[in-house]
Amino acid sequence: MPAGRRPSGGRGSTGAADRPGARSRQDGRPGVRPRAAARHHGGGEASRTRGTVLRRAAVFGGVMIVLAVLLAPALRSYWAQQQQIAALQQHVADQRATVADLEQQRAAWDDPAYVKAQARSRLKFVMPGERAYNVIDAPAPKATKAATPAAGQDTKRDRPWFADLWRSVEVAGAGASGSRAAS
Repeated sequence: MPAGRRPSGGRGSTGAADRPGARSRQDGRPGVRPRAAARHHGGGEASRTRGTVLRRAAVFGGVMIVLAVLLAPALRSYWAQQQQIAALQQHVADQRATVADLEQQRAAWDDPAYVKAQARSRLKFVMPGERAYNVIDAPAPKATKAATPAAGQDTKRDRPWFADLWRSVEVAGAGASGSRAAS
């Protein structure tokens, strides 16, 4: 290679600065003309920016879909557990109300007057010197007309059990004697 010439395209080449009318950048490196740079970068920069935005949006959408797929079972479990917690809290509140009621009943049994009243009504106890009367055959309540059978009908409630037994014997005997007479 001749001593006065530099290789073109290499690292040390000056490129556009060697051409006539070329301007160099402020940092000392050769550059391109301002109009040509505006024309060259104007259309390509917008399409490159649009492509970058679309690519980023697609990646963001993909990440969101993956997150939704991964988090859906966890959110479903969380929701079910929240419902279970609410049901258990309601159950605890019901049990606390029951406990409060039972404590009131227990406190009532500490009162001697309540104990006496319960002994009289439930166990039929009487105080010394008092007499207790038990009514065995209380009069039956009067029936309404709709529940009253017709005058000619005989109901099982009007007859004692042994009358029903005797009647069945009579009916059985009448059927047997009728069949003997026929033979």
